[in-house]
Amino acid sequence: MASNKTKQAITEVTNLLKDGVPLPLEILYSRCNCNSDALAGALSSLIEKEEIRIGRAKSGGSWFIGENVLAPPARGETWHTGRGQMRKVLPKLLKVIRKYTPPEEAAPTDNETSAQLDSVRKVLEDGQPRSKADIIAATGLENLDSLVWRYFPQLPDGRFTMPDSDGAWDFLLTYLHEKPRRLSDLLRQFRRHKKIVERIAAENDQTPLVRLPQSLITTVNSPAGRDELTRRAKIKACRDMLETLPTPFFDPREAGLGMKEFAALADSYSLTVSFENNKYWCLRREFPGDVLVEQLGEISGRYFAPPYTTSAPSFLREHSLGEKEAAAVLGVDEDTLSFLIKTGQLDSFTLDERTRLWHSDVQELKRDVSRLRVLTKQHEKLKISQAAAFLGISTGQVRRLIQEGRLTTVSNKEASGSDTGLLLRRDLEALRQALPALTLSGGQPHERGQGEIGSRGEERLRPKKKPLRKEQGQAPVEDLVLDDFQIEAAEALQAGLSVIVSAPTGNGKTLVAEMLARDVMTAGLGMIYTSPLKALSNQKYRDFKKLFGEEQVGLVTGDVSINPGAPMLIMTTEIFRNWCLSEPAQLEKISYVVFDEIHYLDDAERGTTWEESILFAPPHVKILGLSATVPNADEMADWISSVRGGNVVVIMEKKRRVPLSTQWILPNGRIVGEKEARSELEELVEYLKALRNKKRWLEE
Repeated sequence: MASNKTKQAITEVTNLLKDGVPLPLEILYSRCNCNSDALAGALSSLIEKEEIRIGRAKSGGSWFIGENVLAPPARGETWHTGRGQMRKVLPKLLKVIRKYTPPEEAAPTDNETSAQLDSVRKVLEDGQPRSKADIIAATGLENLDSLVWRYFPQLPDGRFTMPDSDGAWDFLLTYLHEKPRRLSDLLRQFRRHKKIVERIAAENDQTPLVRLPQSLITTVNSPAGRDELTRRAKIKACRDMLETLPTPFFDPREAGLGMKEFAALADSYSLTVSFENNKYWCLRREFPGDVLVEQLGEISGRYFAPPYTTSAPSFLREHSLGEKEAAAVLGVDEDTLSFLIKTGQLDSFTLDERTRLWHSDVQELKRDVSRLRVLTKQHEKLKISQAAAFLGISTGQVRRLIQEGRLTTVSNKEASGSDTGLLLRRDLEALRQALPALTLSGGQPHERGQGEIGSRGEERLRPKKKPLRKEQGQAPVEDLVLDDFQIEAAEALQAGLSVIVSAPTGNGKTLVAEMLARDVMTAGLGMIYTSPLKALSNQKYRDFKKLFGEEQVGLVTGDVSINPGAPMLIMTTEIFRNWCLSEPAQLEKISYVVFDEIHYLDDAERGTTWEESILFAPPHVKILGLSATVPNADEMADWISSVRGGNVVVIMEKKRRVPLSTQWILPNGRIVGEKEARSELEELVEYLKALRNKKRWLEE
C-alpha cells in the first residue's frame, strides 16, 4: 500500500511528464516537491503500471524519464519500456537520486557542540559566505567539531553559508557570469539550497538566469547570455516571417531568412521537397487550395483540381505513394520499382528525404498490363540456381561465367542467406544466344553432362577464398566506452573497497584491473596480480609490460624472478600465499591484490591456497576478485568480509558480449554458418524447381 507521500509523488511525476517531453532524472527530482524515498516509491509504482519509460544517453550520461508512449522521439537515448528492464535499472536511478539529495544533518545534542554551532550561526547570519579560516577567526574557536562544519552548506569555492542566503545567491550569479555551468552540476552543488534549486530547475528562465542549449545556465549580463538573447530575438523574427509567407513552397535564401535561425525552426515549420533535383521547403500550415496548386504546377509541372484549404505536405501525400505502397500496387519488388524510376518510366519526387511517386502515374502503369510486363521483365532477377536452369548449365558453370566477367551479379535488398548475388534476366537472354560458342575456362563446352549433379555438388562445396588480412596499422581507432559494470567496479575501487567482479568471458574484466593498476601506481603504491597458472602469469606479464612499461611491471614465479621491486608484480597465487606467511614485509606498499579466476577458491585440490591468501594477507591490502563462473559471489563476499572486515562489493554482469554461435560442417570438411548451410540446401531445392519451370521460360 503506497503511503500518502508516495501517492503525492506519483501525482507530481505524472503532471511533470504529461506534456510528453522526457525529463532528465535530476530535473524531475528537483521539480518534484517530494523527498528521495517518495520519488523512489513513485518510480517503482509507475514502473509496475508501465506508465513511464526510462532512457539513458548513449554516451552513458544522464538518465531520462518519460511517458510510456509507443514511439519515443529520437533524442539520442536508449529507452527501456518493459517492466523487467526498468526494474533492473531502478537501483541505478536511485543511486543518482541520492547524489542530488541534500544530506540531513541533525543538530548536535551535546552542550559544547551546540554552543559551537550557535557561534558559527551568528557569524553567518548576515548572509555572507565565509571561509573556514574567517569563521575560526570570528568565533575564536580553533577546534570546531566536524559535525559543525557538516551542518552548514559549502559553496563550490569552499566557503560556508546559511541555506538560501543572499550571499549564496550572489555567489551563484557571479559563478554563472564567469562561464555557463551545466544544470546537473548546479543541482548537485547547491542541493542544500532549496529555493535556489527551485529557481535553476524551473521549466522557464528565472530572471536573471538564462537557459542555454545542452542544459547549460548563465546570466543575462554574461557574454553567453547576451548572445543567447540575441539568438532568440533573431529566431523570433524568423518565426514571424515564416508565419506570414504568402505561398507554401519557398527557398529560405530567396525569402531572406537567416539560414542559422531557419535551421533551428525548419523541422517545426516545414518539410523539404525536391522536384527534378530542385529543392524547396514547404510549410506545414494550411493555405487556400488555389494558391497551393498554382505554385505546385509552376515548380513541378503537375496540375490538380484545387481543394478548399490544405497544407502542402498533406496534399502531396494524398496524391502520391511511398515506394513500398507503389511496389505493392504494381505487384513488383522495390528493386524493380527503383529500376522503373531510374529509367524514367515513373516520375518521382522526394518529400522529407523520402521518394514518392504520383498516384495517377502508378495507376496508369498498373492498367497498362502489357507495358508493365515488358518493363519488369527487363529487370527480372534470377538466383544462380534459376539462371543455371534457364541456360541449361550447372550452377558451378554459372559461377565460373561470373568469375570470368561474362555475367554480372546485382544485389537484392530482400535476399537472405550468404549467396545474395542475382542475375538480370535480360543479361541471361543475351548470353544464351552465344552460349554454344563459349567454353569453360578449363576448355569444356557449356553443356550438361550425364554426371552433372555430382560435379555440381563438388563445385558447390568448394571452400571459399578467405579475404586478405588487413594490416594492423589500418585498423580503425575507436573511442573506448566502458560498460556499466566496469564503471561501477572502478567507482568502488576508487573508494578503497574490496570488489568481486563476475562477468562472462570476453566482457572486459581485465580492463577493471588495468584501471586499478593505473590509479594505484599514480598514487605511488603497489599492486599484485595473481593467476592460477605460470603460463597465464607469463602472458599477463607481457600484456602489462606493453601497457605500463618494462620498469613498472615485474614477474615472480617459481622458475623466474624479473624486476621484483616493480610497483606492479605478476605472480602465481602460491607465491603470494608464501609471501603472506613468510615475507609479509614485501607487502607493506601493496594496496591491492588481484585474484584472477577467484573461483579456484572452491577447487578441491588447490582451493586452500586462495583461502590462505585471503586469510593471511595483511589487513591493509584490499582485494579485487575476477571470475566468469562464480554462481555464489554474494556468499563469497560475505565470507571475505567476515574474515577480513570491511565491505566487499559484488558486481555481476550476465550479458555475454562475445556471443556463442552454432556452426555447420559440410561433407568436404568446410565449416560454415547456419545461413550458408541452409542456403546450400535451398539452392538445390530451387534448382530442381527451376528445371520444372524451364519449359515456361523457353516459351516466353
